[in-house]
Amino acid sequence: MAQDSAKTSWKDNFNFSGYTRYMNSSSVTSSDSIVTDNLIHNRLRFKLDFNSNITGVVEMRNRIFFGEVTRLNPILGEILNNDIGSLDLSFVPYDSKKLVIHSIFDRAYLKYSAEKWELRIGRQRINWGVNLAWNPNDLFNANSLIDFDYQERSGIDAVRFQYYTSDISSIEVAVQPGDNIDKSIFAGLWKFNLAGNDFQLLLGNYFKDIALGIGWAGNIKNSGFTIESTYFIPKKDMINSSNVLSSSISFDYSTKKGIYFNTSVLYNSSGNNKKTSSENLFRIFLGDISAKKLMPSKLNYYSQINGSLTPAIKGSFSAFYMKGEEMLLVMPSLNYEINENIDSMLLGQFTYSELDRKINYIGVGIFARLAYSF
Repeated sequence: MAQDSAKTSWKDNFNFSGYTRYMNSSSVTSSDSIVTDNLIHNRLRFKLDFNSNITGVVEMRNRIFFGEVTRLNPILGEILNNDIGSLDLSFVPYDSKKLVIHSIFDRAYLKYSAEKWELRIGRQRINWGVNLAWNPNDLFNANSLIDFDYQERSGIDAVRFQYYTSDISSIEVAVQPGDNIDKSIFAGLWKFNLAGNDFQLLLGNYFKDIALGIGWAGNIKNSGFTIESTYFIPKKDMINSSNVLSSSISFDYSTKKGIYFNTSVLYNSSGNNKKTSSENLFRIFLGDISAKKLMPSKLNYYSQINGSLTPAIKGSFSAFYMKGEEMLLVMPSLNYEINENIDSMLLGQFTYSELDRKINYIGVGIFARLAYSF
């Protein structure tokens, strides 16, 4: 009887979930240049409560690539097999011209929770941002909304300690260790509420810089309002070095019928004022993203509107514009919930660029996805 009780208890404390998706994509740059690709995307989540205080979490991302893009890129497996964490938790079980399989553990941590504090050790996501589109305060896990098929975002190997001073305020410290101080991030964040507004202040070592940040989220009448800024100061030769300010501001509004509007502006003092390249869409928008340089242009704009067309169908329309690079990305999408566990999505990415005062069509990507959650 004791063994049966222990077994039942173990099952009650264990949770397993995830999803499997199939997505077909077509990239069109001209009428005679259409490239198609296929992706099977699987996620596995494991969570075990050892007791009331200690929890272990492991999450695994598996992807199978096959199609023209795979055949045209013989080093795809080598490119994907890149784990920037302290531990190499990425591997490629199968790599050929016809098919590439890549797996990575992007979450693997232990959490200890007490009444007023929490400690996490291991691979985790640390999100300090308050804005939807761009997060200069997100020192540890900068990301782009363009990567729509990876909502969980990558994790980093870190230690995070949070102390809750009240229900709406906290102090936390996080450390992402590297080989030396210039390859490490360690920072502190203070969150508090004042007159109905949420504020946060941060201070830390961000690789070769000192980072000073502030965030503010509140309401102006019926609209949400956020400001998020981080100032990066090089640790060496502070007087003669160029400091960098990365700052975003956003407004959002929801109607009584459930239609949501958001518009954001990102300013980066080290960004480009003029067009520098005509490379492909993802290299421009998803290139070297960091809290210090979330986009290549000095000024960037984002707007989004989404809502439900029917109880099962949701629509969204987003647009990014990079001033300087003079590049516009438009992303319309439709989501259809077939049942509680199965949904489908159709999304387009249309890219335009201005050259010699003319709007030029660069290309389009069409993505059709079917997902099963369990």
